[in-house]
Amino acid sequence: MESASFRVLAGVLVSLCTSSVFAGSAGFAGIAASADSAETASDNPAGMSRLHKPSASISLMQATGLGTFEVDEGQTTTNGGDPDNDLNPVMIPQAYYVRPFTESLHGGISLTIPSGFGSEYGSDWAGRYYTDSYSLVYVAVTPALSWRINEQWSIGASVGINYISSQSEVAINTLVPGAADGKLEANLDGVGTNFSLSLLWEMTAKTRFGLVYTSESKTDIDGDLKFRNTGPVIGGLLERGVLGDKIEVEQVMPQRIIGGIYHELDSGAFIVADLAWVEFSRFGTNSVSLDGETIDVEDSGFNNFWAGTLGYGFPANGGLRYTLDTFYVQAPVDDSKRTLAMPLDRMWGIGAGVQVDHGNGKAVEFNLHLVDFGESPVDTGPSAVRGRVVGETEHPYAVIISGAYHF
Repeated sequence: MESASFRVLAGVLVSLCTSSVFAGSAGFAGIAASADSAETASDNPAGMSRLHKPSASISLMQATGLGTFEVDEGQTTTNGGDPDNDLNPVMIPQAYYVRPFTESLHGGISLTIPSGFGSEYGSDWAGRYYTDSYSLVYVAVTPALSWRINEQWSIGASVGINYISSQSEVAINTLVPGAADGKLEANLDGVGTNFSLSLLWEMTAKTRFGLVYTSESKTDIDGDLKFRNTGPVIGGLLERGVLGDKIEVEQVMPQRIIGGIYHELDSGAFIVADLAWVEFSRFGTNSVSLDGETIDVEDSGFNNFWAGTLGYGFPANGGLRYTLDTFYVQAPVDDSKRTLAMPLDRMWGIGAGVQVDHGNGKAVEFNLHLVDFGESPVDTGPSAVRGRVVGETEHPYAVIISGAYHF
């Protein structure tokens, strides 16, 4: 298993900074106020007013987790031991385009993956009755507009059109001694929308502040449930029509606010910082309908959280620019409420990058980050059907490599 903790927290991080690298910024820092490349169409639409000619960027982030979830066999009551160990990297591509319509009015569009959450445990491990695999992927197409009010103030707005795909598998305990496990699979998808409002205050030619609000998005995703080898209990419920195979879920992506500052020093070096708040207590499943019958959903147990970034960049000879940055994401869930499907913990990281300016608005950028995403201890508590699973992530570290081409 590539640590599920890392996959989930990669999703949280990307939901804050939807592009993987930022021209004029420092790695993951500079989300709200850098506004020096086409990524601003997604990060802060008001910042498009700073771009005086058509601009585009494409970027790719590759994240590889090094940690593995290890089961505490002394406290776990089901057999199977540790989950599979899959070290395949997470790949996140993005694309952006900005075009001036007039001196004051700019338009842009972005294709991003604002978050991707998931876990890949395998079907034979100790926690298979809680989750075999889980994925929740958002793909967003976001048109945006900006309006320059005067030399100092710009405002922006965007509408996110979000396609959501969710896939999950879980083993079923048939409660028949010696019988093989059953299986439940769910494949759901749907389309939803949200919006962003933003502003950029260019206090001086070298100092600017940005503020971005992104609304909550509610999306109805639906699909089919597939049961295999269910055993006498669930099989009987299916035969009597008590359980159906059509499901609809209202999935919520939470609202967030990000504020930031960019300040250029007399030497040409610059400092950037961001502070973000995410209403993560609203994240997840809001309601479930099974064959038209609504089922109550328990509180997800997630908490609202804060995140912060700090970056420093400085120019060098030959069109080079170097950057250093650090970031911290508060844990979105208490230890007692952490689940195997969403093993979230706090996260912090440090990074360095280099940009090569080729002139005429063209540049190539590379960044490297080292991340500690937390041990994410989980204790499911006792269950007569699913058993108790206790464990945590060992060596919870990751390497993130990102690059972009600006033109």
